[in-house]
Amino acid sequence: MAATALPVPLEQYQARRQRCRVEASARGFAGLIVFSRDPDRAGNGLYLANHRPIAGSHPSMYEQRGRGYCAVVVPVDREETLLVTSPYYEPDVTVERVAVDTNLPRGLARVLEEYGLARGERWGLVGEEFLSVLLYRDILTALPGCSFYFADDVLWSLRAVKDAYEQAILREGAAIADAGARAAREAFRAGRTEQQVVDDIDAVLRSLGATNISLTCQSGVYRSGEPLIRPYATDRVLEPGDMAQMEIRGSYRGYGFDICRSALIGPPDATQRHMFETVERMLDTIIATAAPGVLAEDLQHAIDAIAHAEGFDGYQSMRFGGPSTYCGHGLGIASDEPPVLFSGDKTILRPGMFLTPEPGLYRHPKGGLRLEDNILITESGCENLNSSERWWWTD
Repeated sequence: MAATALPVPLEQYQARRQRCRVEASARGFAGLIVFSRDPDRAGNGLYLANHRPIAGSHPSMYEQRGRGYCAVVVPVDREETLLVTSPYYEPDVTVERVAVDTNLPRGLARVLEEYGLARGERWGLVGEEFLSVLLYRDILTALPGCSFYFADDVLWSLRAVKDAYEQAILREGAAIADAGARAAREAFRAGRTEQQVVDDIDAVLRSLGATNISLTCQSGVYRSGEPLIRPYATDRVLEPGDMAQMEIRGSYRGYGFDICRSALIGPPDATQRHMFETVERMLDTIIATAAPGVLAEDLQHAIDAIAHAEGFDGYQSMRFGGPSTYCGHGLGIASDEPPVLFSGDKTILRPGMFLTPEPGLYRHPKGGLRLEDNILITESGCENLNSSERWWWTD
């Protein structure tokens, strides 16, 4: 194993797997079988084994079953195994035992047989939201003597709270995001295209070591007014009066950063200034409210009250007929992690949670905007990891 390539020390991966054992034992399981999928649900494998599955585009047919998936098998009382579906995988995985089988259910049966745990054992499965019906059915067929119970909450709960090593990486990522925001401030000018703006931001982020970069520049009444729209940037030329929102997203050392800045070509009129100031007040309110013991949905309710009081019903939360589906989410190895900051999510915030609140106003006759910072829940409240200018207008 090449320890220098690991985002966090090897011992941290071992400690994470041990915590899985503790949770599995408390539920009477023989262990956990933790799935990941390329490319959009790779977080579990990265978190436990520093492994990202590849080649997930192949269909499951004949002997090919589950290409693009992997499974980290963590028995309560035995050494873990990483089961992969192709022989080309990263050399710096943090699990010593690696099994390869192009048929994931068959390979899983072989691993459990080698453990002597394929007869009458109860296993927790992690990956319910993305494990296909086909694979689940085939796993049941391959291991008829076992009982399976979904336990996604185990990994989500572990991943939601970041340890000191993760927090240090997230701080560095937030600083890179701020550099991207400063680049946006310089790049956003009348006569330039959306694509030119994001190209300038991209160059700065890459120079600082960012990867998996995803940027937007949505300008003009229609494009800025949509919460998210493809293409993320076009050859549209920025014109006087244009509002725009710019998402600055990427990864640093395997962990995400995600902020949004908004701007205007020329000075704002009274309505536009009201919109910008209202959204910034929303963001500041979230930061002032977020603390241990607060429910995730409380943050949405706090900014709903502001939008309602300022006359923006229909332009913000779905609660008042608007297009916004939430006011933020968790962030970590994956770009979207629990909790979701929206009505109905009663997750209790805990120290170490890393959140990205992103209030906005959309589909307004003037256009739309979003402002977003990255915050860390502390013992007494929260810390804003970003300090870059949130919104501006050109001369």
